Amino acid sequence: MSKKIYLSPSTQENNIGAGSYGTEEKRCNQIADVVEFILESHGVLVYRNKPTMTLTQLVNDSNSKNADIHFAIHTNALNQKARGCEVFCHRKGGEGEKLAKAVYSFVSGITPTTDRGVKEGYNFYGKGKHMYEPCYTKIPAALIEIDFHDNPESAKWIIENIEKIGAAIAKGILNYFGIKYIVPNTESNNIFYRVIVGSYADKDNAEKRVEELKEAGFDSFIAVYKK
Repeated sequence: MSKKIYLSPSTQENNIGAGSYGTEEKRCNQIADVVEFILESHGVLVYRNKPTMTLTQLVNDSNSKNADIHFAIHTNALNQKARGCEVFCHRKGGEGEKLAKAVYSFVSGITPTTDRGVKEGYNFYGKGKHMYEPCYTKIPAALIEIDFHDNPESAKWIIENIEKIGAAIAKGILNYFGIKYIVPNTESNNIFYRVIVGSYADKDNAEKRVEELKEAGFDSFIAVYKK
């Protein structure tokens, strides 16, 4: 039976990073795309949240999927000076800590600075105020804060290393599952890389952008999906 994971990239669209970082939601979803591709290429079944979900909604969704583990992907902010990776579980001593350590061991190996370790989300915001995802998911869970997006150097490092970070997280998850990492084959003629320019609630705006792209010499089309 294949292993199953609920992947939960940040939904925090209002957290803006330094320089050209953009939003935490955007960058964490880019990283999650890499993680998802690698895990699925190793036979892992990946469930994933939606950017429009609240914390309560995504935790409820995760709990409904009966996955083996829950893993959240975030970037941090503090005082524009802090740097480094840290990974949280709810309490140490269980499978959540084992998952956190597995991922931390790979991600900390690629960061350019000293990292911040594996920590508990228990009472993180004060007595009885726990880090939400590691606490309220019913399965072993961990949450990574990759680096501090409000630090200009860290923000730049994340932007320039999306694939490397995603691969490190995937390797840690595979290590937790006891699955040997094999470099995915992306040289097949059946694989294409499609660039998504944007999403539009208004069809007229979508059609206008398609025409602009075609006039500029770029092949483009509209893909319809429901939330």
